[in-house]
Amino acid sequence: MFFERHLENLIKHFIPGTTDPAVILDLLPLCRNYVRRLRVDQFLPPVQLPPPPGELSDSGSDVELEEPATDHYQLRDLVAGLSHLEELDLVYGVKDCGMNFEWNLFLFTYRDCHSLAATIKACHTLKDGGKQLLEGMSDNKTLLEFDLRLSDVAQESEYLIGQALCANREAARQRALNPSHFISPVMAKGPENPAG
Repeated sequence: MFFERHLENLIKHFIPGTTDPAVILDLLPLCRNYVRRLRVDQFLPPVQLPPPPGELSDSGSDVELEEPATDHYQLRDLVAGLSHLEELDLVYGVKDCGMNFEWNLFLFTYRDCHSLAATIKACHTLKDGGKQLLEGMSDNKTLLEFDLRLSDVAQESEYLIGQALCANREAARQRALNPSHFISPVMAKGPENPAG
């Protein structure tokens, strides 16, 4: 339990591009046999420092805007080395940001998605995640499609996930067919009858 909490704490406070990944990976030989569950409720994004004043062009804009690296910590190597890991609970976001709130703190990039897929593929000891996936989907009413072809999800869980997706698709179809959610409440009542 100590190794689980210690590893979770290191991952929660890892800043990509600033913190050395060896800090976490060096712990792997010590904790590989003791970590059964990882619950990480925060992934910090890379720190973006403003450019020094001398690097701006005459017009005040950057000469070349470089795409900022917004990927979070890559868990693949860590998870592959944890030989008894059964549960992996991840939240891509930042806790307690307070007045420093920005939407990009909660950004889940395309590369993050590929990294997460590689992480799950690298860990062969995870329990059937279908029930956890279904639990997570219970709050999501916007997901319409989800590919489970190459997963090891149990058949019953796969069926229930399919039912949840069908309900989401039906709700989306109903919203598309019912234009009243686009009309303001005043207009929805209809025109007043002046003769009446």
